[in-house]
Amino acid sequence: MKKGTFFYSVIKEKCPRCQEGNLFKHPNIYSLRDIGGMPDKCPVCGQDFLVEDGFFLGATYVSYGIAIAISVPILAVMAMVFHVDILLILPVILVVLTLLLPPIMRYSRSIWFNFFVHYDPHWREKQL
Repeated sequence: MKKGTFFYSVIKEKCPRCQEGNLFKHPNIYSLRDIGGMPDKCPVCGQDFLVEDGFFLGATYVSYGIAIAISVPILAVMAMVFHVDILLILPVILVVLTLLLPPIMRYSRSIWFNFFVHYDPHWREKQL
């Protein structure tokens, strides 16, 4: 994966501006102590992570899309291939989504932030 791309920043959970600083305080996605904790600013380039109040509310739309992208294939495979009843499929989807809640939340924040802040290879020069 090449640095400077949208996907690099999202997958590695790096600051979208410099792609060096971490977006989250804890690298472990399943760290329940501070699951979505983000520093106020990027420790490398100083990009403000607190863009405005309620900014990351938009990430809920991204997480909804991710949840649908996970749920529909599970539903399709279990219903069409294995002919499982819908009342048995729904609890399976709920368990899967519950287990994937931390990564979905973090990646949706990362995707949302990357929509608005873009990689700038010359950020060091602009600091001066």
